[in-house]
Amino acid sequence: MTRRSVLAATGVGATTALAGCIGGETNSGSGQNLETLSDIGENTAVSPTPTGSGTAPALERALEHATDGYDRASTSYGEQGNAINENQLDVGVGTLMNFSIVPSWLQQTASTVDDLRVLDVTDETEQAWNDDDRLLIQPAETGQIDNVDAPDEVPAPTFAYNFVSRADLEYDTVYTFLETLYEQKQELAEYNGVLATYEDEEFWIENMYDGVPFHDAAADFYEEIGIWGDEFERAGGSASGGATGDTNVRMRTSTSTTTAYTANQGMASAVNDGTDDLFVEAQTSQGTEANLGALDQEDAEMVYIQNWSAQEVQDGAGNYSALDFEMAQIVHFYDLPWFFIADGGN
Repeated sequence: MTRRSVLAATGVGATTALAGCIGGETNSGSGQNLETLSDIGENTAVSPTPTGSGTAPALERALEHATDGYDRASTSYGEQGNAINENQLDVGVGTLMNFSIVPSWLQQTASTVDDLRVLDVTDETEQAWNDDDRLLIQPAETGQIDNVDAPDEVPAPTFAYNFVSRADLEYDTVYTFLETLYEQKQELAEYNGVLATYEDEEFWIENMYDGVPFHDAAADFYEEIGIWGDEFERAGGSASGGATGDTNVRMRTSTSTTTAYTANQGMASAVNDGTDDLFVEAQTSQGTEANLGALDQEDAEMVYIQNWSAQEVQDGAGNYSALDFEMAQIVHFYDLPWFFIADGGN
């Protein structure tokens, strides 16, 4: 078993947004000319997000369709630029929040590496990705990133982050939350720019998870505003009650340094300003396992996860086999398309 496959098989782990470390000198910096993912070889040092991150298993799987092997490195997002310049890393990653917002750490990498390049994807790799039911592939316009040599658009393994709950969470709590958020949809961007996407009604149910039903209150709400789809399913099992003025809705995302957490704070503020029937509290978390554990122990009402993790929950993979509740979808939060970056001067 190769070092890469060992690391890819380590299972689901919880991590902070800037987890990982830079290892020692690698075999990188050997004059590799990387233009597409398929140019990656066994001596190419690649960090498909830090080892143990929630995104790593899916991006490692995506790489398996593009190349026969690589040297698995682990570099935090903010250290990628220095690692590339110091020949410790050949290929890192980039993303765009909701396909449009360039995160600060990617801007930093682009300013650190003189000739940063977004690697293209061959038609063969793109087809293999689309044929893989575990991957969500969507086009990302990487040409919009400043100081980067990039195709106008590349197919990107995409993570859809949605809020989920227990199916038996009180009906009125979920309905009041969604109704109030909807009433604030034109003002949400004033709380946090990431939330501007909620002005588009279709965004609320975009990239929802196959096989995961909607909470009863969410299903009714989306039917009432005219965006419910016939392909969606209802969870059932939710009782009336809950929105009494004393109700706390604890929403967990990730660590305090992440865009997800600050956007969740904006969402909580918007709902709290719009109703006295709920009090929403944005809470930090150490990752997907912690979030789902909080639902299992009823220590949170809503948590966010992504599509790869949702499938693992449905499959009862690893630690998720011990969860003792039915999961229900509430609302779409944001999307992260991922692509791979390298020094174009190699």
